[in-house]
Amino acid sequence: MRIKENHSVIVYVDDYNMELVKLKNEGIITNRKGIFLHKDIIGKEYGHKIYDTLYRNYIYVLKKSPELIASSLKRQTQILYEHDISFICLLANALPNKTIIEAGTGTGCLTYALASSVLPYGTIHTFEFNQERYLQVKKQYESFYNIKNNIIFYHKDIINYDFKEFKEGTIDSVVLDMPNPWLCIKKFHNLLKERGIIVIFLPCIEQVYKIVDALEENNFCEIITYELINKSWSVIQNKKRENGKMEVSQSVHTSTRKNNTVNNIV
Repeated sequence: MRIKENHSVIVYVDDYNMELVKLKNEGIITNRKGIFLHKDIIGKEYGHKIYDTLYRNYIYVLKKSPELIASSLKRQTQILYEHDISFICLLANALPNKTIIEAGTGTGCLTYALASSVLPYGTIHTFEFNQERYLQVKKQYESFYNIKNNIIFYHKDIINYDFKEFKEGTIDSVVLDMPNPWLCIKKFHNLLKERGIIVIFLPCIEQVYKIVDALEENNFCEIITYELINKSWSVIQNKKRENGKMEVSQSVHTSTRKNNTVNNIV
């Protein structure tokens, strides 16, 4: 597929430097590898190697995906990682044509994944109380032609919102990524369909205690808490030849990222 003007693409510098760029014929990309012209990208295929104006360094231009979107969006708020996002989508039963409420929008990386999961006719109602983040994410999503019609943005404080325009029993799932979700749990009891799901992402166990109490008080059942731990393993093989035989010794290295907690309520 050839890249056209006004397409939004992922500019890949390295594993730690990716940028979401909307292409304009006169546009310029500047990074540590040099100066790159948008017109050198337009007309190329995805995955193509693009050289800088001095033809010394290069970048790759990649097609958008939920994983790459999450890595490229500006980290103005605490961001969810790929394994967090995939697990939340699984727990929320984010399937084609579902209707899901999300709060808060933040950088929009989870919003993108949820919207991609409910295509072609599903809807994500996403709430963000911070006006600056709301305007920035909404503007950014105008170029996401594949999913922008499946997302409705709200600049609202979900804690004080009355949900009058929502009919009872019409929401399949609710996903909350906010510091005090226990203050709005009561609102969703009638909005959710029978066997509807609430998924709550929390960074510390003290918040879990509060949300579990709130869920029980509002007659939610099957409350399950998951701890998400990401471990990386490196296996190093040291081969030694003794008496004509090959022996292999292995060592394993592990590293653990900061724990996060997800509550799944069915």
